[in-house]
Amino acid sequence: MILKEEEIRKLKEVERFSKEKVRLRASEVDRLGEFPNDLINDMISMGLFSMYIPTKYGGMGYSLSSLMEAVRIISRECASTSLILDVTVSLFAEPIIQFGSEFLKENYLGKVARGEIGALAITEPGTGSDAAAIKTIAKKENGKYRINGTKTFITNGKEARFYLVSAMTDPMKKHKGMTLFVVDRDNPGLSIGNEFRKMGVRGSSTTEVILNNVEVGEEYILGKEGEGFKIEMETLNVGRIGIASQAVGISEGAFNDMRNYAMENQENIREWFLFRMADIASDLQSSIKNLEEAIAYSESGKNSPLLSSISKLTAGDSAVSITSRVLSLLGINSLSEEYPVERRFREAKITQIYEGTNEIQRLIIGKELLKGRDFKD
Repeated sequence: MILKEEEIRKLKEVERFSKEKVRLRASEVDRLGEFPNDLINDMISMGLFSMYIPTKYGGMGYSLSSLMEAVRIISRECASTSLILDVTVSLFAEPIIQFGSEFLKENYLGKVARGEIGALAITEPGTGSDAAAIKTIAKKENGKYRINGTKTFITNGKEARFYLVSAMTDPMKKHKGMTLFVVDRDNPGLSIGNEFRKMGVRGSSTTEVILNNVEVGEEYILGKEGEGFKIEMETLNVGRIGIASQAVGISEGAFNDMRNYAMENQENIREWFLFRMADIASDLQSSIKNLEEAIAYSESGKNSPLLSSISKLTAGDSAVSITSRVLSLLGINSLSEEYPVERRFREAKITQIYEGTNEIQRLIIGKELLKGRDFKD
């Protein structure tokens, strides 16, 4: 990972912030299930939402590596807080950077750089991981589109000021009839439905987003009509790298808890404990290498579903395995806020589920391999 000097300085600032502020608030955010406004405001002041936004639109123009490293660092202390940043930039701003018209870039990227929250609203009740099975319809009338449908399990749903919404503009064409729209929160007809209580990442909201005759103009289409599925898949390739970064950060947090405990209790540590530490370190390092390879390849201007899916798969599975093993190693100590491994275990589980379950990642990997794809295709 090659970073510029200013990116390295910014990430050192992120590390200080994570250790001095995020760590102190993480357990409380989890316990109360509250949106961490204070931490998000600090992140806005630090410019974290602007890191990846091009300078032309008010951002810092930093690399994907620096964004993913920031997500990873914050995830070591609080996965909820990192998720709010990751979803806003990776799943809302990134597709606009890559596929948006100048109108969309000028109207939304500066807002993200200033810290306004965004969300990706594609999941629907009953569709699971089948993105092409959505029921939301966008009907064109007099040069505008009326969108009707319900989205569910939308991260940042309650706090988002704008959403990237998938809808069928031509249901007969199936996935080729899907279109993506940028929809503002204050658009008439858009409302927030149920907010879900969750096992982990409780500081980020997860809600229904209901669209009832929401009207948008053609200028709010991302890409072109009918290109929604293709853009969505490319967006999720980057999104999966973001979740891998989060999962690696969670694993590193648990690893640090384990090592700190061992160093503080060296007289009681036996060989079997050291063997298990070595196994965990090996698994963690493999996840880190896969993540770094996926980031580097994406930064080269190429898009590899194989690498991004492998990165998410290995990082998510390792995060659950590592936090579970550390939980067992620390015993009763893992329930304390000094070694908050129990919270990390609950945070880790979601990394196997969202941005496509790890079963879906295995399916993607298998299909890519059957196409004869290499790891650098």
